[in-house]
Amino acid sequence: NNLTMALVGLAVVGRENEPLYLRDFGADSLSAAATDADDAADPFGFFNREGRGANDSCSLRHQFIIHAALDRFEEMTGPSSGGRWRTPGAVGNNAMWVGMLCPIEEVRVYGYLTNTGIKFLALVEDEDEMMIQSGDSIKQTSARDKDLKAFMVVLHDLFVEYTLNPFSKLRGKISSRRFDDGVLKCVTALNAKHAA
Repeated sequence: NNLTMALVGLAVVGRENEPLYLRDFGADSLSAAATDADDAADPFGFFNREGRGANDSCSLRHQFIIHAALDRFEEMTGPSSGGRWRTPGAVGNNAMWVGMLCPIEEVRVYGYLTNTGIKFLALVEDEDEMMIQSGDSIKQTSARDKDLKAFMVVLHDLFVEYTLNPFSKLRGKISSRRFDDGVLKCVTALNAKHAA
């Protein structure tokens, strides 16, 4: 009795809530990203992909959901929260996991906050909309949270790798094939693991 889940959108947001990376994941966006004909021209992902990047594939609906979730993110992690969102005694990556921010329509939004104030938001469509309080559902939900937390850690690593590149713009939109491919690989693996 597995319940399905799919990561359908992703946002990386800067300290001042400026969008650094917005991307949808669905049948159309996955096939378009997978069949990029320019792979041989830029094998290391160093060159700019302006005008045709996966970073520009976020739907208006998902942008509204991300914007609304950012308000909740600020409520939970802002100065007035007093750090109550952190698990007591958590260190490293566990201390950065915020968890579920809010459900909006059929999407649940999860958050992760780095020490430098960069926010990662994952939009997840979940078959188990109302979180049935049975033992199996709670186990599956905690397994999903664990997988989402691991996904966010890998995403954070990809972001750090991107920022360490001396040619990347630190405060601008992320424009890197290497980052796009890493994100796509992680999302595909996560969605395959939680498919029906």
